[in-house]
Amino acid sequence: MRKCRHIFSHMTRKKKKKKKKSDDANQEEHRDDAGEEDDVLFSLVSSKIALTKRPLSSSSKHDTEWIENAFHSIQIRDDVLTRKECDAIANICATKYRLATSRGPKFGEAWRKNNRAAFVDEKLARMLWDDIGLKTLFIFRRNRRGRRGDDDDDDDDDDDDDEQQQQQQQQRAGEDEEEIFHSLNENFRVYEYTESHHFGPHVDERVRTKNKRHQKLVSTHTMLLYLAGEENGLKGGKTYFLDNYGNRVASVTPKAGRVCFFRHGEEMCEHEGEEIFAGKKIVLRSDVFKLVDE
Repeated sequence: MRKCRHIFSHMTRKKKKKKKKSDDANQEEHRDDAGEEDDVLFSLVSSKIALTKRPLSSSSKHDTEWIENAFHSIQIRDDVLTRKECDAIANICATKYRLATSRGPKFGEAWRKNNRAAFVDEKLARMLWDDIGLKTLFIFRRNRRGRRGDDDDDDDDDDDDDEQQQQQQQQRAGEDEEEIFHSLNENFRVYEYTESHHFGPHVDERVRTKNKRHQKLVSTHTMLLYLAGEENGLKGGKTYFLDNYGNRVASVTPKAGRVCFFRHGEEMCEHEGEEIFAGKKIVLRSDVFKLVDE
């Protein structure tokens, strides 16, 4: 995949309007939506699929695509899961969808219409983070944004320039070099979009929780792992990223096995799921946690 890098350093940000949030605003909502019966049923997802241990690395032939601008910091990676693995997860959830709709912006909700399932699976979260190696993307992500390790023979002046550029990029994206990324949220959502389905402009709010060691965790990124997309004749259904004025400034095309990570939180700009005109899109949704001291 071709690497992209678009920096708009001189764009001004207007005062943010009140954002339309998704229905996945916090940890309590995740659990309530899933329900006890679904939690028990879907705890078997990880036991019904076989994910080969194959940690990703920066030397993989499948490059990470970067989209960076004044409003978003997005990374995309293909072939994270095989078509067989994507189909296996999608098939388990196929009979458990419920139609999700909303009351609209008047009530502070994004317009939406799609099928939705929710489940809790700690083992699946570990499998994706460790065995598949999604955590490696975040280790490489810090190095990439810092530009360390790309040109080891650069002189000190170049290193100083790189460090200054890194700080500027981090400031735009709200990034902290010292962040310790910890795990994926074990609360998963699966969204199925068919003809006329869509998800209007919204922001994904942060999740705060504790792990079994009572360490405090806060989510930093949304994970969209596409289980079905353009390979089945999909028309529409792109994930669009918006600026402060509602303009589309970046997009990701759904494709089975493709993962998309982007910063979330109330201070970030909105994104949306384009209406489906033909075909089907299926997305496995989670969050990336980091450790916090507060």
